[in-house]
Amino acid sequence: MEGEKVKISALAIVFNEEQNIREYLNNISFADEIVVVDSFSTDATPEIIKNEFPHVRFYQRVFDDFSSQRNYTIDLASNDWVMFFDADERITPDGIKEIKSAITPTTTEVAFWVKRIFYYKDKPLVMSNFNDDRTARIFRKSKCRYSDKLVHEQLTINGKSRVLKHAIKHYSFKNKEDFLKKSLLYSRLRAKEFFELGLHPNFLHFTIRPAYRFFKHYILKLGFLNGQRGYEVSSILGYHVYMRYKYLQDLYNYKENPKILVIQQKMIGDVLASTIICNNLKQMYTAATVDYSIYPFTRPVTENNPNIDNLVLYDPKYRTSRKDLLNFLFEVRKQKYDIVIDAYGKVESNLITSFSGAKKRISFYKFYTSYLYTDTVKELTVPVSDAGLAIDNRLQLLTILNEKYQPVKRPHIFMTEAEIESGRQIIAQYNLDSVQNLYMISLLGSSYNKTYPYEYMAQLLDVIAQKEDVCMIFNYMPSQKDEANKIYSLCAETTQKKIRTDVNPGSIRDFLSILYHCKALIGNEGGSINMAKAINIPTFTVFSTWINKEAWNSFEDGKHYVSVHLKDFKPQLYGSKPPKEMKDSAMDLYSHFTPDLIIPKLKQYLMDN
Repeated sequence: MEGEKVKISALAIVFNEEQNIREYLNNISFADEIVVVDSFSTDATPEIIKNEFPHVRFYQRVFDDFSSQRNYTIDLASNDWVMFFDADERITPDGIKEIKSAITPTTTEVAFWVKRIFYYKDKPLVMSNFNDDRTARIFRKSKCRYSDKLVHEQLTINGKSRVLKHAIKHYSFKNKEDFLKKSLLYSRLRAKEFFELGLHPNFLHFTIRPAYRFFKHYILKLGFLNGQRGYEVSSILGYHVYMRYKYLQDLYNYKENPKILVIQQKMIGDVLASTIICNNLKQMYTAATVDYSIYPFTRPVTENNPNIDNLVLYDPKYRTSRKDLLNFLFEVRKQKYDIVIDAYGKVESNLITSFSGAKKRISFYKFYTSYLYTDTVKELTVPVSDAGLAIDNRLQLLTILNEKYQPVKRPHIFMTEAEIESGRQIIAQYNLDSVQNLYMISLLGSSYNKTYPYEYMAQLLDVIAQKEDVCMIFNYMPSQKDEANKIYSLCAETTQKKIRTDVNPGSIRDFLSILYHCKALIGNEGGSINMAKAINIPTFTVFSTWINKEAWNSFEDGKHYVSVHLKDFKPQLYGSKPPKEMKDSAMDLYSHFTPDLIIPKLKQYLMDN
């Protein structure tokens, strides 16, 4: 009968839509049934649906591609007529009335198309190619099915269809970052389609096609009328085309067990931090060959690491001898690496990467060197985990290889049982094995402007000495012996009696073997702090006034791993400047970083450790 109501099922596939899901479900509430299939969202989407919309039939399924996800959802519908709008689409009141009146027992069409007005940054795009879009959103499931295309899936319609009068609002892109993220997802899926078709990328795909896509949307389709928004949209569309073929090229270059070179030619702390790249690569590619290029003096923190197959040592003589440098570069090339990950990003590593011949070259984005790499990532400015900014940024490099991989974040130094026993024997040799509170002291930084002032450090040592049954071992480089003696002389006599100046580790591995048996390491931020954390020894860190604490305060828990920075106490001294920009004022800033600021935290730390 003409007036008889036909029941409609509203369907949706979602992932991380906590910003949209409430408004979306309210918008389609006129349907007789709502079915949502979630791709295991990591935000609050599932909780919102379950708690606030109990009438919604909620399911979860691992996402493989859009077509199969949609077809799976269709099969869950109880009614023949279904609506399949996206979570970022909104039907207008007039559109709802039109849908209701269009679907009756006598309707001859089996599908209805809708026009969409695209919104970007909460404003509609005018004179946009997007607004020419028509999409089938309402149909009979008995007469329609989605194609097998991985992206831009098409509905196969077996019967008549027509376009509805009223357009829907499409809030597809909240901002530039959101648009870019979605575009890259489509680029990956499109690349997979091309790969299955056997299409090989060529020069035109990387140059003419992206340029034409930008030109088409910005000039021919009058995108420039949208001002800055039009330029951003057109630019991302051009980049989207470029990345299709970039991802396609990656699929052809992919090897299940590649040969990989990781480059980190810097100080011990940096080299140790970048071992997490090697460690995770061995988890990602179980039979891969992972080589690590470092300076020779940093080698000790990599010893016994089962995730590093070979060390590629960059000798300092390469800086002064072109012949030796070229020989080194050609030796690297002979290894025929599939992937190079440059975590250093300096001239030396730029050269190594360029000479390597690797088809995949990954590093941090810098506008003047990005052309040397096939893939770059922009460095984070704030930490995204408790690992700290230095580690978070290094782990970003791995997302190029696998966006969904969940990395191990903590660096680890692999010590042998023999080394641990050696440290135990050294402790016993100096009659320290019975000391209840044995602390290693990071007495001096790697440079003068990374060292807490001597007289201030002596006051901190006086506080440590007040603890019962305590003994301190000084850690410093042999070249810093005079400085160490000066700090010792500034300590109170009672403190001096609790310092052992005669325990001098002969090497970094010896230092580690002794540190392994200490209760904690206290002192200046640097390689020794990072090494302590890598063998699970508690640390109390005094940061230099010009070092960014957020970069290196990894795994702090407020009890076993604690740090202090002048900016914590007197942020007004920095104003809007990050500490890194205050390097020239480091020593002046140290005059404000007085022991009285640190001592309360240090005393609490000593109580806990």
